[in-house]
Formats: sequence, structure tokens, C-alpha cells
Amino acid sequence: MRETETKISPLLIKLKTEVKDALRNKDQVKLNVVRGLLSDVTYASKSVPSSSSSPSSTSIQIGISDQDIYPIVNRAIKRHKESIDQFSKAGRMDLVEIEKLELDILNSYLPQPMTEQEIELEVIKVIKKMGLTKDDGGIKNMGKVMKELNLDIGRAPKNIVAQVVKNALSSNDSY
Repeated sequence: MRETETKISPLLIKLKTEVKDALRNKDQVKLNVVRGLLSDVTYASKSVPSSSSSPSSTSIQIGISDQDIYPIVNRAIKRHKESIDQFSKAGRMDLVEIEKLELDILNSYLPQPMTEQEIELEVIKVIKKMGLTKDDGGIKNMGKVMKELNLDIGRAPKNIVAQVVKNALSSNDSY
């Protein structure tokens, strides 16, 4: 159990390295994005109760994994997309361009997303593995299937997975 506690997320290490690189290269846009992301990660890791009684900034981030960071990156991406929409409506194309640059930087920290077909194949495998049939309740089994699915949330966002599971369980096709 100690090995998992001392393991540091490779993505977190990459982010910290990129702060240094952005400082060296005087890349203010990238520096702002990465610092904001690290701030969000630190905040999220502090909000989770830790087992140690005296948390420090290094011990807080040691237990965080890439799987914990991906939803934080996705939230930042969502905020940037909303900002792009708002700035476009206001006619502020200069701010839209900055937001798009920041969005590209954030997208680089996520793994290649799974297609809906790949997610659907995994869902069908789980449904077959669980031995579910149409007569077992259909959509009522959604929670069981979601719990059994073990997909990387960085590659397969939960909202898309949930929609695919719902479609698979409510379709008239056989599992």
C-alpha cells in the first residue's frame, strides 16, 4: 500500500516541468494555463480528506493520479469553450483567439479519446459478461453496468459512456 501512496502522477510531473519550460521560453499563455491547472489540481487534492494529519503541499499531490487530474482538465476545457461562446457573442475576437490557444494547450494533456463505437464494444462486452438479458430489466441495470465498466475517464467521458450504456440497454437489439 505504501508504493501507491508515494507514486506521483506522470501528468502532474509533466505539468510541473512545463511550468519551468514556459518560464524559460517566456510563453505567457502556456504558463497561465498550466499554473491554473496546477492550482485546480492542488485545490481538488486538498478538498479530499487525507489520511495524514499534517498535510503539506507535496504530500497532498503525491496521492493524486492521472485519473484524478483528467476530470479537472475536462472542467477547464468546458470553461474555455463557454468563454469562447460568450466572447464570440460579444464580438471580442481577440479574446476568442486567446481562449482557443489555451484550449489547444489543455487538450494536449488528455489522452486520445475513445470513439463511441469503441465504448459501445466495451459496454456490450460487460453486458454479456454480466449475463444480462432484455428480460432482466433493461435500463434498470444501467447502474450495475456503469459500476462494472472500468474505462479510463480521460479517454471516455462519463456522460458519453452513460449515453452509450443507456442506448445499449434500451435498444431492441439482442445483447
